Amino acid sequence: MFMILAHHFVVHNGYDVKNLSLGPERIFFQLVMQGDGKVGVVIFFTISAWFFLDKEQTIKSNLKRIWILEREVLFWSLALMAFFLVFDRADFGMKTIVRSVAPTIMGMWWYVTAYATFLALLPFLSKGLRAFGEHMHYALAITVLAIWGLTSFIPGTFGVNDSVFGFIYLFILISAYKWYMKPFTLKQTWLMTGTGLGFFLLYTCASVMLSLFGIDKGIFIAGSFKLPVIMVGFGMFLLFDPLSFRSRIINRIARSAFAVYLITDYPATRTLLWKHLFVLENLYQQPFAILQILGILLTIYLVSAL
Repeated sequence: MFMILAHHFVVHNGYDVKNLSLGPERIFFQLVMQGDGKVGVVIFFTISAWFFLDKEQTIKSNLKRIWILEREVLFWSLALMAFFLVFDRADFGMKTIVRSVAPTIMGMWWYVTAYATFLALLPFLSKGLRAFGEHMHYALAITVLAIWGLTSFIPGTFGVNDSVFGFIYLFILISAYKWYMKPFTLKQTWLMTGTGLGFFLLYTCASVMLSLFGIDKGIFIAGSFKLPVIMVGFGMFLLFDPLSFRSRIINRIARSAFAVYLITDYPATRTLLWKHLFVLENLYQQPFAILQILGILLTIYLVSAL
C-alpha cells in the first residue's frame, strides 16, 4: 500500500513531475514512485485472488463480501465527508457530497468500484474458467496476453485501464497458473521479476532520450496492467508468499492498509495533501529531497493506519 501512496503523491500532485528538469530525482519519481503504484495494485489484487482460487465461489458468499466491503467504504466515506465539512470546506463541493453518500456506485475510489464489480462476477467467472478445462483456459490466457500483454509494449495501442476488466485479466492469468501450472522455482520467479524490471529500465532509457529532444511522454510501460507491471507484481507476490511473519505490528499494518488507501485517496484528502501541503515543486528544492518525501509518505501512512 505504501507503493500506491507514493504513486498518488506523483500523479495527483499539484506540480507535474514532467516539469522537473531531467535528472536522477525525476527518473526516481517517475519510474520508482509512479511505476510502483501500479505494481502495488497487482500485488494487492493478487493476494485476494490467490485465496479465492482455493475454494468454490458462490453468489451468497460474494454478496456477503460486497456487503462487508460496502460497510467499511461507507463508514470512511461519511466520516471523511463530515471531517472536511467541518474543517476544510474550501476543498469540498456538492459533487463530492453526493459521491460520499454512495461511494461504490459513484466510483469514489476506482479500486473499490472495480473490486465490488469483480466480486459480483466472481462466481460465474470462476465456474466458467473451471468448465473450460486446462486446454481452453491456457488458450484464453494466451489470447488475453496477446491482446493486452504484447501490445502493452507499443505506445498508443489499446490497453486495460483502471477498471474491473484489469482484474478479470489478472484473474484469468493467476487462475491458469495456480490451477494448472507447475509452481515456478525461485530462479524462475526471479527471472520473471528481473525481466519485468529490465523492461522498466529499457523504456526509462528511451524516455530519457526522448526528453533530450523535448518529447516528454513519461514512462508509459509502467502504466496500468502493462505486462512488465504484472510480471514484477506477480513475481514479488510469489517471492513473499512462502514467507510467514508473526508480528503484531506487521499484522496491524496489513489490516489497516485498505483504510490508508480510502483515507488518502479521498478527493478532498488528495487535494489537501498533494496540492496544498506537500507540493513537489517545494519539496524538490530541499536537501535530500527523496529521503524527505519518503519520510513524509511514511508518516502519512502510519498516521492513517492508527
